[in-house]
Amino acid sequence: MACLLLAPQGDRRGVVTFTTGERDDLILRYPDLVAAIENLKSRYVVGLHHNWHDYRFRYNPLFDFHMAGSEDLIALPGTPAPPLVPQDACNFVPPFFLPKDGEKFWDILFVARAVSFKGIPEFFRAVRALYDQGHRLRVLFVCPVPPAGDSGLRAQYESLFDPSERQLFTFLTMPFDYPFPLDMHTLAHFYGASRIFVHSAPDERRCRVAAYAWAMEMPVVGMACIGSILSPALRTAPYFYQIENYDQFPQAILAALQASAGMGGAARAEVATADTIVTLRRNLETLFGTDTLSPLPISDSMLDIRMGRHHGLAFGKNRVEQDIGAFIDQLRTKPDAELAGLTAMTDPEMDLAADAPQPPRKIPLAAKDVEQKIRATAFFRGLRRLVKGR
Repeated sequence: MACLLLAPQGDRRGVVTFTTGERDDLILRYPDLVAAIENLKSRYVVGLHHNWHDYRFRYNPLFDFHMAGSEDLIALPGTPAPPLVPQDACNFVPPFFLPKDGEKFWDILFVARAVSFKGIPEFFRAVRALYDQGHRLRVLFVCPVPPAGDSGLRAQYESLFDPSERQLFTFLTMPFDYPFPLDMHTLAHFYGASRIFVHSAPDERRCRVAAYAWAMEMPVVGMACIGSILSPALRTAPYFYQIENYDQFPQAILAALQASAGMGGAARAEVATADTIVTLRRNLETLFGTDTLSPLPISDSMLDIRMGRHHGLAFGKNRVEQDIGAFIDQLRTKPDAELAGLTAMTDPEMDLAADAPQPPRKIPLAAKDVEQKIRATAFFRGLRRLVKGR
């Protein structure tokens, strides 16, 4: 989302980031918004948080820097490479995701939304293969379900596992408060009670839920894309068990289970906010200089969620009910001291939205596809007021 990372102070600039969703569905569609962001640059360094990898990236100087892994943006031939901060939301795991001692209840934990790109049928088949081999493992699959439904996953699960096996393999579907039906402390409890984490997505890079596992010092099993959060030297056992194809999934899971105790914290240092917020400051100062940026502390609360959610797009807890134009106007007009106070709060963007309340906008389309409904919300008011304030 549009995320206030650093408040300005005097002639030294703050830092704000926007998401690729906001860029594509809002900002670049409205010249007045582009102009409004240009006007912010006297007071802020403006970044773009990439919510997905982009192998045909085209640089746009509207954004001063880009937050993405160094392997996740590939510029088109003949186009400039972006100024890069090689971190994103997954690098800022909350501090209560800590290694837990004691007996683990579940052998395997998987957390994924009920959407096609997570590779969920392949995960079901891996567990089926383990059970057929005689490995009666306890499995917990925490699965937020979008408004469009679970795409038949519950029926598939029940067809693959008999009632006695379903006593061991809990498929916990949650069709409410999508995409974050659980508070983060509860989610951390599930991680702490599990031995290893698996992820079956075939091409999703830098998964936030895998970062939570590494913060808990849990081994992770998945395709190479899942390990892309870590430095290359750590993309191996005992931190990461990479599979080349899904036939290797069961054996990799068994190998990770054997090494689940005493993994060590080298991977944790790359995803835990206490360490990575220092790295973020260093990365920004490398790009822009210490004399350019405000000396105030960077807002470090909830960055794992705040950086990736959207103003006026998406739904549920992944959405801020405020027009992005109004948010930009607040950044431009509020005094330094007030902005500094906001960055010390738990959720600065929600506080800003509450300070300028607007009624929720009704979606004008009865679209079958939820993603179409999301795009139908790409409408906002107040741009004329922004332009007049330039």
